[in-house]
Amino acid sequence: MGQFSISNSRNCININVVGHGQKKIRPMGQERIEIKLSKGKGILTFLGSVAFVVTSIWLIDYADNHETVDMGFLKLYPILVIVIGYVGIIFFGLAGLYILYKLFDKKPGLIIDKEGIYDNSSAAAGHLIKWERITGLRVEQVMSTKFILIDIENPEQFMDGVNGIKKKLMWSTYKMYGTPTSISSSTLSCDFDELFQIINGRLNTRTSN
Repeated sequence: MGQFSISNSRNCININVVGHGQKKIRPMGQERIEIKLSKGKGILTFLGSVAFVVTSIWLIDYADNHETVDMGFLKLYPILVIVIGYVGIIFFGLAGLYILYKLFDKKPGLIIDKEGIYDNSSAAAGHLIKWERITGLRVEQVMSTKFILIDIENPEQFMDGVNGIKKKLMWSTYKMYGTPTSISSSTLSCDFDELFQIINGRLNTRTSN
């Protein structure tokens, strides 16, 4: 048994193919593709979360010392600004802690193999999306961030196997887009076009066989 390894020029995708005998490469549908988590993107996102936490703390302190908060186009009551500040601390604080945890995560951010897509790239991830469940792909964009929506059969049944905060996040995505599964390149060591080409190419290979 031998192993064949391929890496692209940007060193972000590892393709491992295990063959028998004289290092034979299996067909495309049998290859295992691993896409690493991006440490650089993670650090930038973490610093952004810290900046928002600091801003939230400043808002609370500012509102405590003023009768009104004048934002130029809008005047707010201090109590409202304080509430916004605490919400910001909680949200971005938790996000920052999660990002810090992911910086030390050595597991691949995304695994694509003959079984399906295993997503480990976000807080709502940590599950296998089997090929036979996937019915199609869509691309959506929020501000400058693009992401792939993966349409699946029986989405509610799929979410039954998920618990806690992941299930709540998946339900939120499901209500907004009609599917609970989505993947972005924002935490992965490749750009969005590469990510879409890999997943779409593999899906087309599966459906054409």
